[in-house]
Amino acid sequence: AATCAQTVTVTSQYPFTGFFPPVDNPPTTNAVKAGQSIPVKFSLGGNYGLGILAAGSPTSQPIACASGVPLDDIEEVTTSNSGLTYNATTQQYTYVWKTPKAWTGTCRQLTVTLSDGTLHTANFQFK
Repeated sequence: AATCAQTVTVTSQYPFTGFFPPVDNPPTTNAVKAGQSIPVKFSLGGNYGLGILAAGSPTSQPIACASGVPLDDIEEVTTSNSGLTYNATTQQYTYVWKTPKAWTGTCRQLTVTLSDGTLHTANFQFK
């Protein structure tokens, strides 16, 4: 019997650089009125087309509202419809996330999963 060892290095296809305003990256929690549409902006360093999101992404799930973490109000909301767009001038993707009014008084974590399998999260507290 022979034993073989192999090292596999997994690299992201997309150079995600974090979320851009109005969304703050963890550990900050974003405060926003429930029912608002939030423009979730991020860059991948260029235009990779609109097929960059994994099936079913983005998703959100309830989380415990943490105390003692930085809290920052969302400065910009939109009336745009939900969906993904790309701005060639800013080299940023924008996903418009429509939140239900029923989330008032809760906290949630938004997870953006890219088609390369990488996960990127942001936390929200709904007023």
